[in-house]
Amino acid sequence: MSNYKYDEPGVMTLKAQKLGIDYAYTYAFGSTWPRSSESWFVRGEVRYASGKADYASPISGSMGGKPNAYLEARALLGKDLGMGTYLISPYAGLGLRRLHSDLRGPSSTGAMGYRRDNDLTYALFGASHRFKLTGQAQLHTSVEYLHLVRSTQGVRRTDASPLLSDLSLRQKSGHGLRLQVMRLNDRWSFGPILSYWQIDASETAGSPPAFEPKNKTYEFGLKATYQF
Repeated sequence: MSNYKYDEPGVMTLKAQKLGIDYAYTYAFGSTWPRSSESWFVRGEVRYASGKADYASPISGSMGGKPNAYLEARALLGKDLGMGTYLISPYAGLGLRRLHSDLRGPSSTGAMGYRRDNDLTYALFGASHRFKLTGQAQLHTSVEYLHLVRSTQGVRRTDASPLLSDLSLRQKSGHGLRLQVMRLNDRWSFGPILSYWQIDASETAGSPPAFEPKNKTYEFGLKATYQF
């Protein structure tokens, strides 16, 4: 579960409380830590989260309880490096994310909203740090840098007016960060997660012309996992 905020400075904000579910599978080539000091691994992850978002804009007013959700898939390759009492695992990979925001309907000022779908591809570079606590407990910390490869914003302006055209706007530059700290007890683990994205303004297209403004996304939450 998390608190989510999408911000276009001076234009609009979206805030939502989201519930989500993750599934991840890791395969290590050889024995895994702590029985082996070094091992290559591959990992696949799928994440889905959704919630109701509140929209606010100094230009077009406000709306409440609008659907907002994303689906994300990631593939990673890394290596465990044994350091005696702890383990460091650098890794790299590729991520795909589909974000859907439904703002159809009139706002508090009568402005008509529309749906937006964002397809984002990014490269990721990260490292995790693991060490033993008391008993069987472990502390896992991971830090990632996310680099935007491609982002396409689909804007369904026809939801607001049949006189407008739908747009597909490309965003070419952006970056993000992700942090996770988990305490593992036997098969259960829990801890805080934090993610951040900053994406630059898109190209301009359409008639009348429009573009996707520079934006930032923050997500902070708590996560609980069970290891099979």
